[in-house]
Amino acid sequence: MTDERPGAVTEEGDETSADASGEDDVDPSAGERFADGSGEEGSTGMGVAEEETPGHIDEVAPPAAPQDPKAELAELRDRHLRLAAEFDNFRRRTRKELLETGEAAKAGLAGKLLEVLDDLQRVADTPCDGTTTEALHEGVGLVAKKLNKTLTDAGMEIVDPVGERFDPNYHEALLVAPTDDPEQDGIVSQVILVGYRLGDRLLRPAQVQVYRYEGETA
Repeated sequence: MTDERPGAVTEEGDETSADASGEDDVDPSAGERFADGSGEEGSTGMGVAEEETPGHIDEVAPPAAPQDPKAELAELRDRHLRLAAEFDNFRRRTRKELLETGEAAKAGLAGKLLEVLDDLQRVADTPCDGTTTEALHEGVGLVAKKLNKTLTDAGMEIVDPVGERFDPNYHEALLVAPTDDPEQDGIVSQVILVGYRLGDRLLRPAQVQVYRYEGETA
């Protein structure tokens, strides 16, 4: 039941009047703030845009004064002569060091061989009437073993390829032996003279006899 008294105001009337008063209540200074950009709207781009600060530009040094071509050429020539002299000194120093290293290696090996030479000289100086052939043979064999050990300690290896496949890089075929077995074709059957190598350097190839498969004859 609605209150019809003159002083009564309904809830709907209050809301309507509140909306109306909210619409009519406008701050007169808002337009000024919007116009000069001092309000929030001006800060979001509705006002006048601020001036952009130009980026930093590095200072460019003035170009150097041009150098005299003759002086520049003389400087380059002097630098070239200095480099050439340094390289020549380096080459001579390197060659000298290599020669000294080689001489030291040869001297070391020669010093070890002198002991073997002394033993061999003792065998040669042995009087024939005071010894036997068997004793001389034994003495020579001992000297040969000592010599072989000395060279092996220096890095020398014996190339004795019996039963191995023929390799022209390390073997020298002197004779050929026929065989009926095809699997023996190209196999070293006999070493006539052993070879020697020092590391990867071949001192002497082994002289060998090689099997050759001749196949079935008709």
